[in-house]
Amino acid sequence: MAQKTNGKAEARGIWVVRTDVTSPEKIKQAVKYAKDNNFNFLIVQVRGRGDAFYNSHFEPRAESLAGQPADFDPLAMYLEEGRKAGIQIHAWLNTHYSWSSEELPKSPEHVVNKHPEWLMRTIENKVTFTGGKETEGAYTCPSNPEVKEHVKNCFLDVVKNYDVAGVNFDFVRYPSPDYCYCDGCLSRFKAQMDKELSPEKIAELAASKERLAYQSAFPEQYDQFRRDQITDLVSRIYREAHAIKPNIIVSADTFPAYEDANNRRFQDWKLWLKMGILDLLCPMAYAQDTGTWTKHVEDAVKNSNGRPVYAGIGQWRISIESTIEKIEKSREIGADGICLFAYGSATKDGTSDELLAAMKKAVFQSPAPLPAVGQK
Repeated sequence: MAQKTNGKAEARGIWVVRTDVTSPEKIKQAVKYAKDNNFNFLIVQVRGRGDAFYNSHFEPRAESLAGQPADFDPLAMYLEEGRKAGIQIHAWLNTHYSWSSEELPKSPEHVVNKHPEWLMRTIENKVTFTGGKETEGAYTCPSNPEVKEHVKNCFLDVVKNYDVAGVNFDFVRYPSPDYCYCDGCLSRFKAQMDKELSPEKIAELAASKERLAYQSAFPEQYDQFRRDQITDLVSRIYREAHAIKPNIIVSADTFPAYEDANNRRFQDWKLWLKMGILDLLCPMAYAQDTGTWTKHVEDAVKNSNGRPVYAGIGQWRISIESTIEKIEKSREIGADGICLFAYGSATKDGTSDELLAAMKKAVFQSPAPLPAVGQK
């Protein structure tokens, strides 16, 4: 892949967290800063914790929009401002991550209140509502058919009703190997394994008093079962989104170290690229050390199967010098562009574009059209 240079097709993006989606003023400022500093796309969070920063047919309006008029539609406004500025807008939806507080959502229609049986459970058969060592909060269960249908509906709702350039998966994974051990996962895995086991083995396992008898007996198969659930959802949404809008860009934010992603998060992004069920990969390469960061991005580019790679940069945790170094390195190793995490930290919560202007001066001197992205 040819080295990217200023003035040529290079993706220059920023992830915009939902806290910068809550007012018209914030939206206009974010698009203006992107335009002024020669960025060309934004990945805007519109599904944060099982809620909607758009007019959803399936989930409640986000609580943080309570102070805004009922007709305020953040996603629609981002699209309108982006269109005027020539900034491409992707809708970012958190996939399974659904809540992060001991205090339950206010809306009875929120998934946590309406379908508590959909939530992931630990080995101890407990739901986790707040962050800890192994999770950020409550996730929905990836093997539950009703969850798959609901999440798919949320993504397709955006595809059908908004002129977004793309939809972006985040938290499309398990939080850790400690999840999910709900009754549904156990029964579905048992049904799958029983098709392969002898009557004697089934009887032996049935005699066990251990709740996790099948998981204990077949740990590798259970890991694969979990991978399969995530891959199945990505595949369903990819194929149905493209059936609605052939040119939609389906992307995913993934753990950059493949061994970690595949073995601990059950997020087999290399397989997704091989299967052709992603149009764009955004590895969350947030390593502070540029050497480690480079290894992660090189691995993504090497295994992209011809699909574009926009290298994530953890701008919030590194210096401007390190950020610029990584942008330059992304060009050397053949990434199709970069994406900064995140807008809030890069702009002091929308109050200053000093850091973005420094990037413009160093590496983004000229505007760049977005490269063509999609099925190849």
